[in-house]
Formats: sequence, structure tokens, C-alpha cells
Amino acid sequence: MDVQNAHQRAYVVEKCPHENQRRGCHDHEPPKPRLMRIAEVERTCNPASPLGAIVEWVHSFLARPHPHLGRHGSVCPFVPVALGLNTIWMAEVAETTPSLERVSAIITEYRDVFLQTEPTRGPDALNKAFLVIFPALTADGADGAAIIDKIQASLKRYFVQMGLMLGEFHSKNESPGLRNPNFRPLRSPIPMLAIRHMVESDLPFLIRETYSPEQRSSFLRSYLFRLGGVLSQERFNEALAGLIAAEKAMASAA
Repeated sequence: MDVQNAHQRAYVVEKCPHENQRRGCHDHEPPKPRLMRIAEVERTCNPASPLGAIVEWVHSFLARPHPHLGRHGSVCPFVPVALGLNTIWMAEVAETTPSLERVSAIITEYRDVFLQTEPTRGPDALNKAFLVIFPALTADGADGAAIIDKIQASLKRYFVQMGLMLGEFHSKNESPGLRNPNFRPLRSPIPMLAIRHMVESDLPFLIRETYSPEQRSSFLRSYLFRLGGVLSQERFNEALAGLIAAEKAMASAA
């Protein structure tokens, strides 16, 4: 237990660079769009609208099994429960030309709203998600996909530090499935960023060799700090070994 808690003593949360944008540097910008529970979207939005299209995708893809998934169960195992609990929240950013900085500021603000939105603790909180969609960033062209990917890559560190995951979804996404490298679970009909709580099974998304040693070290420190007390011994050992390897690589490069 002492080993599992030792990492917490040196843990420091960094300030996201978009905090200042969110707190007054862009007062001329329109307010962030209203969040709606998915049940409200189903009742009030046209199925052909962007929000309606994402609701259909959630039901027909995320909440269902897929023959290429590589395991039993739905594509996202949390979605069926979240649908039952009505803990999926959605928002549509309808601005026609949102800049990278504007989108980053919106998502940073939603991060803080997510942490304050019930349920904030307990098992039900793990089934809560925010889906923020950007119809103007059409992923049929390279620019929309590139913006979504760039924002996710630049902000992920600051979300993970708060015990959250930030997922990037668009029709061009090439991220492979965990059990089938030919499956593309993060493809959606409309570009979107998703916020949810980090869970034990997220370790493979934090330890990938495609990340630099500095990134892996940051992700794994956050993972151990946020979840260290509830991790299985196997996951804890894997995360700790990954952290040690990342920091050795950093020391060798110094």
C-alpha cells in the first residue's frame, strides 16, 4: 500500500493554457451551447439534425456489438448503462467557422462543467459523458479532422490530470481497436469531442509507444494518482513499469 500511494506525494496538476481564454480573453465570443441530456435530444430534435444523427449513431453503433470488435459486448461497454441512466449529455457548437483556439476554450470550459455535473462520484459517475459535436468541422475534408485531432492531442494531458479522458471522433479517425487493429471504433458521422471519467481499462490509451516519454510519464502519473487506490495489482504493476520505463527514457535523452 505504501508503494501504491507514494506517487501521490509528488503529483502536481498543471494549468491548462486555455484557462485564460475561458476567463475573459474572449468575452466577445458567443456563449457555449446548452447541454441537453440525450433523452431530451431524442424528444425535441429532428432525427435528421446533427444532434439527431449522433443520437442514432450512439444507439446503432456505440451501444451495440460489432462483428469486428474482437470481444463480446457493445462497442463502448458504458453506453448501454448510460442510456438507461440518462447520463449522456450533448451539445452542438453551431458556429460556422470555429477557430482552433475557440474550440479549445469551449472544451476546456466543458471540462470544468463536467466535473460539477451530477453524478460527480460513485459508480454512476463513471457512466456520465459529454458529447460536444462540431457540424461545421466536416470531416469529409482534412481540415475538420485535423482540428479535432490537434485539439485532443493538445488538451488530453490536462484532462487526464483531472481524472478525465478526452476522445476524438470523426469519419477519418484511424485509431485502431484494442483487440482488432483493423477496427476503427472512433469514427463518427459528425466531428465530435467526448469527455468522460478515466477508468482502469484506459491504461492502453495512456501507455502507447506513439507518445513521447514525457507524455507517457505525465499520463501514467495522473493515472496512478487518480486510480492507484482502486487498481487491480496487475494494472498497477503495468502502469508503474510503464512510468519507470518512460522516466528512464527521459533521463537517457537528457
